[in-house]
Amino acid sequence: MDVGKAIRKLRQGHGMTQAELASQCFMSANAVSALEIGKRFPPRSTVERICKALDVPVAYFLMACIEEEDFPEGKRILYRTQLEPLCRELISEPNQ
Repeated sequence: MDVGKAIRKLRQGHGMTQAELASQCFMSANAVSALEIGKRFPPRSTVERICKALDVPVAYFLMACIEEEDFPEGKRILYRTQLEPLCRELISEPNQ
């Protein structure tokens, strides 16, 4: 599970810079950067602020955190055929 990658993908999918996201979440751009590169893990309150700023339900955010490697070898087809396309759709359709 990679929370930082999910933040970056969702932020970029919404056309936001780190500074813009940081401003909406009452944090510094350096703090957003640290989350995205995995130096820090966000507390629940920060995840909720990020989701609100990106207009994404927390459940969608958590799905975007899941990576293929999180699935057992024999079940990775589920990721490739179901979860990955769903995440792409969520990221490509901001504000819907």
